[in-house]
Amino acid sequence: MIDSAAAAGNYARDNAMTGQIAKALTEATGLLRAPQRVVPLVQKLASDKLRLTFEQRHLYSFTITKVATGDTLNLLLRWILSAQRPDGGIAAYYSLLTGYSVSYPEVTGYIIPTLYDLAHNHDGATLAAERATAWLLSLQMPMGAFPAGLHRGEAQPSVFNTGQILQGLVRAHRETNRPEILQAAIAAGGWLIKMQQSDGSWSGPGAYQSAAHTYYSMVAWSLAQLSERARDPQYGDAAERNLDWVLDHFRPSGWIDGINLRGHPNYLHFVAYVLQGALECAILQQRSDAIDAVAKSAWVLLRKFETHKHLPGAYDLDFRTSQRFTCLTGNAQMSCVWLRLFEVTGDLRYLNAALKMNEMLKQLIPARGRPGIAGGVAGSYPVWGRYQPLRYISWGCKFFADALMLEQRLTQSFEASACEALPCAS
Repeated sequence: MIDSAAAAGNYARDNAMTGQIAKALTEATGLLRAPQRVVPLVQKLASDKLRLTFEQRHLYSFTITKVATGDTLNLLLRWILSAQRPDGGIAAYYSLLTGYSVSYPEVTGYIIPTLYDLAHNHDGATLAAERATAWLLSLQMPMGAFPAGLHRGEAQPSVFNTGQILQGLVRAHRETNRPEILQAAIAAGGWLIKMQQSDGSWSGPGAYQSAAHTYYSMVAWSLAQLSERARDPQYGDAAERNLDWVLDHFRPSGWIDGINLRGHPNYLHFVAYVLQGALECAILQQRSDAIDAVAKSAWVLLRKFETHKHLPGAYDLDFRTSQRFTCLTGNAQMSCVWLRLFEVTGDLRYLNAALKMNEMLKQLIPARGRPGIAGGVAGSYPVWGRYQPLRYISWGCKFFADALMLEQRLTQSFEASACEALPCAS
């Protein structure tokens, strides 16, 4: 007799594979409609193949800065600005086959804080953040939720998307102090509390595949931010309940159970989501136990990076993997986690790893090309890897920009502290 859980898992994987094949065929027809994309596609495939063949296989190639951080930040910002659609939303991706997607509410939400942080680089960043905020406010449902998926078709409320958008609304209110933005944020937070299960998780209606996911720690982080902004402890209490539930899924090995992506591997992007959401929530809630748990997992990945010069794009239980591609977004998120752990603990090994990671990623950002390519962060390296193949993705730009700005802030502070410690020459 076949185990029902195994059968369900096989069915989900088969459906996912069928969906991936159908999506690939659909996107491939984009070249028929826009044959001018053939040359950039071939150039990118050839470039990644050559890099894979001849690149150095050790981390020493990333210990010297070859690409200025400020230059890369400008490239990332220009990519984000070019990806903003006429409606004010940010496209999910630029495909080498089909061009820009439609606007993506989830990423538009959490890219707003990044745009405000980048405002000193470009006058257009603040305007882009304001346009994005206005578009999101027009999408909010009567119950306070925000829709799942891309901006098309019938809207379905989504816990994760609402949490990610909430992060943007909180920051937008901090920057503008407009009461309607805070009201929208409070409505979103109220809906999230209503949908939360008694154990602190989110599952059922509004949750992806109706399952509970530990990477919804990102939702807890947003609620903790709202609690601070609205000065209302109920949102912080909800965040803490989820944080407790997530911590129960950390194994002694550092692995985190409960990612629960049926039909998909445990991409590094989602592992990093768990760590980043839990860490930021723990910092806001002053939970040293959660910081220690995240640090243990982050240390496992740091050692893998230092040993192998890259992080595989997906993992099985206890960080086992046979994957050869790299998930660039997950790499950028891990840089953010390591930098924040350095900030909290003072352990220079986190800073050292993050600087190498950032240098590696900077070397993979195209400095030239058409809009959608120049300054873009590919889903995978090589570009045909399993995670978002043949696409430059908006959330990759967001997290890498965050990592580089963290690097700038912390290294400038670190250098200033070192100068202050020098004895006076007189």
